[in-house]
Amino acid sequence: MRSNEQTGSGSILGFGIIAVVLAIMSLGLGVSTENLAIARLQTQSDNAALAAEDVLRGLAIGYPCETAEQIVKGFGGTLESCHIVKFDIYISVSQQVMGIVHRVHVRAAPGLDSTR
Repeated sequence: MRSNEQTGSGSILGFGIIAVVLAIMSLGLGVSTENLAIARLQTQSDNAALAAEDVLRGLAIGYPCETAEQIVKGFGGTLESCHIVKFDIYISVSQQVMGIVHRVHVRAAPGLDSTR
């Protein structure tokens, strides 16, 4: 025999479970979006450092740090620092995505020449 006090308690429990599952899925989506933003920033910063390194080696014209800054500004980032040590270029880039500031540090150096 049913008591009148527990009528509809299964529906409330079901809605609660659905709400918890949706909250976990939303959290997972947010984390994966942030990871994707960091990966994109890292890749674009790598490209900027490689372009600057090409300029430093004389394969392209211009100034290395200015070249890196132009590329970084092209994808909406901010070049925080650019250092040249011998033939190595170190750059730090930041970008704000969804209110969170991401920072990456990149190093580009000439590889070993395979013709030697």
